[in-house]
Amino acid sequence: MNEVAVNPDIVDVPVTDVDIPAPPASDGEGPRGAEPVYTERPMIPVDLLVAHPGNVRQDRQASEEFCRSVAAAGIITPLEITVEPDGGYRVVDGNVRLDAALKVGLPAVPYFFSTDTADDEGLQYLHMLITSRFRTSLSVHEEAQALFSAAQAGMTRTEIRRVTGMSSREVKAGVRAGGLGGAAKQLAAGMDYEWTLEELALLKPFEDDPEALEAIHRRWYGPLKYTVQRLLDEREAKARRSRVIAELEAAGVTVTDDRPDGAVPLGHLLNGDQKMDADAHATCPGRGAWLAPWIGASPNHYCLDPERYGHVFAETGTTNPPPTPEPTLTTQAVKPAVERKIVVEGNKAWTAAATVRRQWLREFLAHKTPPKNVAATIARFVTEQLVTMPEPLCRGLAGARHSQLFETFGSPTAVNVAKSSQQGLWMIALAPIATAYEREITGDGERRNTWREDKYSPCTRTDAGAWLRFITEIGASHGYEPSPIEKAVADGVPYRGDNPAEDLSDEPTVEETRSGAVSIAAESHDEHDDPSVDMCEPAPGAPGVNARSSDRSSAPDTAAELDAATDSDIAMAEVRSDEADTDDVQAKVA
Repeated sequence: MNEVAVNPDIVDVPVTDVDIPAPPASDGEGPRGAEPVYTERPMIPVDLLVAHPGNVRQDRQASEEFCRSVAAAGIITPLEITVEPDGGYRVVDGNVRLDAALKVGLPAVPYFFSTDTADDEGLQYLHMLITSRFRTSLSVHEEAQALFSAAQAGMTRTEIRRVTGMSSREVKAGVRAGGLGGAAKQLAAGMDYEWTLEELALLKPFEDDPEALEAIHRRWYGPLKYTVQRLLDEREAKARRSRVIAELEAAGVTVTDDRPDGAVPLGHLLNGDQKMDADAHATCPGRGAWLAPWIGASPNHYCLDPERYGHVFAETGTTNPPPTPEPTLTTQAVKPAVERKIVVEGNKAWTAAATVRRQWLREFLAHKTPPKNVAATIARFVTEQLVTMPEPLCRGLAGARHSQLFETFGSPTAVNVAKSSQQGLWMIALAPIATAYEREITGDGERRNTWREDKYSPCTRTDAGAWLRFITEIGASHGYEPSPIEKAVADGVPYRGDNPAEDLSDEPTVEETRSGAVSIAAESHDEHDDPSVDMCEPAPGAPGVNARSSDRSSAPDTAAELDAATDSDIAMAEVRSDEADTDDVQAKVA
């Protein structure tokens, strides 16, 4: 190499005068010693710099995020340079910073000249190693604290985004995560988990909820976003239950956790020639409502003593009650307690999984073109779906573009098609397919049965599994992790809870629940109060359909009737989907 090892004399680089603040005054305990000498950073034009030809770093390209930061804030850390044998100056450390400066058009960058490495190329490589090996990056918790502190210091999120080059979503999540309370911070720090800023921000609603934080710590054997969504659904359902109770009690209705002995559901009584409802029963001294302890249950109105208050029984057409049937059910006819619990948990899990999946789909479908590593997968799936046209597409594709969910997924139009690249057309074509599937496999009525193997659903478990396998495949490298119930459907195996090893033996035995099961099965729910009642009947001959008796005034006589009735009651525990598309009704009518 050249034996010239001198600090380069940089000229023609504009330097802005800096008003250096005076140092703090002495604290009165004596002189502070020599005052520091303030100097400005030396700058070198990028045109004089050459990237190291033997740079050991394989990824030498500055990321888009880093370039945005450099464009806004410049280069913060000086580049280490030395002389280049063929003229100019070689970058020893800071080649990615040089790449960013070139990409954003910076005229000059800060530097320091490395005399030691000028005649020692081996030492240049070791400097690359040392500066990387002993450089400790901030943890995600520290990043969150930095973003939060910057916001507290008066910077807007827009300013933070401009200076850091981070996305608005990352900045929002980071500021939120940085403000977490102590318990949430301790939880996150104590978990063996590689957090992201967005995931840390998910803890914010639970920072004052130790039980929820403990549940997150256990992670429920599912993805973090799914676990958080389950907790949010449960919290919302509890709040809704409290509101319902408050409204009933404010109206003077006595609310109980179960139906009192001797009380008769209003569905078993008549008001004239119509079935009795809560409004018609509002002035009766015996009015009341029972609200099962299951989350999301709807109120079931009853009369404490219909004979005393002169009500007509629907079954007899008189004020005389029908004879009480003797329970003749065998233990085999009663759905085991464990199975009932799985149904309740499955309904909640299916709803929460759909919420998380749809959020991810909304973000993924916002891409103008498919990511390169999944472009072929998307093209193949879209083509296969249009060629084979499975039942979910037959039912849901025609009306997809009129739905609220289609708007959530970007609502592409003919204008978007005209302006799109060839690759982008696959993403546009995927949007209505995603809408059709998501509307057919989740929602109210029979749609929520998709995850089950023993119930009819408009979308078969097989078709739903194909859709979920596709989502899992394209989402594996793009931030999507399926929940346990989605994995079960995708793999074609029964769902046995988020943690199949969980001990469910604390549930009541079949013998203990026999009388209760009969009582529950005999309950009558008005259609507008029972979310399990769909607005249309299942297709004739549909597999797995359990018949419901049109006469709800009588107790069930068969195992099938009991199964339908208990499932109807259990379904009240489900948190209903937050999507309420009016076109769902039109689709059913059609």
